[in-house]
Amino acid sequence: MSKITISQLNKIETLEDLEALQDELGRLDYEIGYRGGHLGFNGNNIAGYIGVDESDLSNGYGCGCNYLGGGLRGSIFASGYNKEVTGRKAQWLNALADACIRVYNWIEQGEGLQAEEDADGETNWDNVGTKSSRNAGIVSAY
Repeated sequence: MSKITISQLNKIETLEDLEALQDELGRLDYEIGYRGGHLGFNGNNIAGYIGVDESDLSNGYGCGCNYLGGGLRGSIFASGYNKEVTGRKAQWLNALADACIRVYNWIEQGEGLQAEEDADGETNWDNVGTKSSRNAGIVSAY
């Protein structure tokens, strides 16, 4: 299977931790902003790395966040995969997606996208609303 272990994936917390996987998994692709975004690796690279069919994964494998509108972002969600993928391969994919979610969250925090107050000390209602939508488990407005 893979050289990168589930245990290693479970320890990933920062962008640098995730970027360290690029030698084995290919280029990390991400775009994170106040209107949502994505973070992950090319799905075909991941499929080849763990030995599943390319059609079992989405084009980008990691996580995403939808823009709900009105300044609100939805929950950070894991990429999906074909449910016929089971066992250690499924566990590995889940661990990679979870690592991407942690890093996405870490980046949002670092960029101030989760701050409840703006630079002037005023309530940032967009971020307060985003936190509420995430607590409710809202992923998409559609």
